[in-house]
Amino acid sequence: MLAGQVDLVIAGRNEARVQALAHEIGTPWRSFALDDAGAIDSVLEDIDLVLHAAGPFGTTARPMMEACLRKRVDYMDLGGEWPVFIDAMSLDAAARDAGIIILPGIGLTVAASDCLLATAMQRWPETTRLCLGISRAQIISRGSVESAAAMMSPQVIIRKNGAITTVPAGALVRSFDFGEGLRQATAMSWADVVTGSITTGVGAIEVYSEMRWLERASYRLSGMTMDVLGAGPAQAMGKALAQVWPEAPGMDARGEASFVMVVHALDPWRRERRLAMRTRDGYSFSVLTAVDAVHRVLAGEGDAGFQTPARAFGADFIFKADAARLLQPGRTARSVAT
Repeated sequence: MLAGQVDLVIAGRNEARVQALAHEIGTPWRSFALDDAGAIDSVLEDIDLVLHAAGPFGTTARPMMEACLRKRVDYMDLGGEWPVFIDAMSLDAAARDAGIIILPGIGLTVAASDCLLATAMQRWPETTRLCLGISRAQIISRGSVESAAAMMSPQVIIRKNGAITTVPAGALVRSFDFGEGLRQATAMSWADVVTGSITTGVGAIEVYSEMRWLERASYRLSGMTMDVLGAGPAQAMGKALAQVWPEAPGMDARGEASFVMVVHALDPWRRERRLAMRTRDGYSFSVLTAVDAVHRVLAGEGDAGFQTPARAFGADFIFKADAARLLQPGRTARSVAT
């Protein structure tokens, strides 16, 4: 690593595209398949840290994490699929032995929500239940559609009494104020259900996504259909949709596509406090946090083993990276849903 800089090497599975990008920005490049352990090991020989961005992470993250363990290379990724976080957590002891950090979700998912939950806990340490609401996605990339399709299920995960459990898709609804009055949101399988308890110590966590009435009804109906027919047909339809979905939104659309995230922090007496923040668009957010995290880890920050963003770098990590800002102070209110 150079002073104040990082010696960057870009890599990917499509040799022609990687080579073209490398020539455009003037960096070294490598191309290899992620199902070839020997090839991965070979390209990691002179690498100190991997920032993994090759989706779908459900199939690509594990091979790269295992290669990083073999070669003692720090690992971070931009993924958000919750099963990947369970995989990463299972490698905690091996990562500690290897002296490396395993830090998935350094982009918008889950760095944004992880730091918001951690901030809420700093303000209200007596919290025993966290409900996170996420405003509607204004832009969706092809990769996000593909990842969502792969995880389609008739069940949604939540954390209750310290353990991950499930509820029927579309069955759990809660109201959040994303800035224009109360809007209903539906519980979704989100990585914070897996990681949030590590960051906060709270044993009851639910994550909700804002949906209009018709969207909620369709989501509930699809869950019921998958419960009868299985998730296979729905996943196949989602995968087909991903093939024709635009690969990425334009720059103008990205600039307008921020998120509002709201956390409801409930204490043992069911008093509810709320904290909201607005993020940059997912692309800009992920660039800012990933670059900051790379510099921090290469400078020696973050303990070895599995880490969450807020636990590795602090609850104010995303705010120091200028990727998000708090919208309002916490306030006490009665619960709007159960």
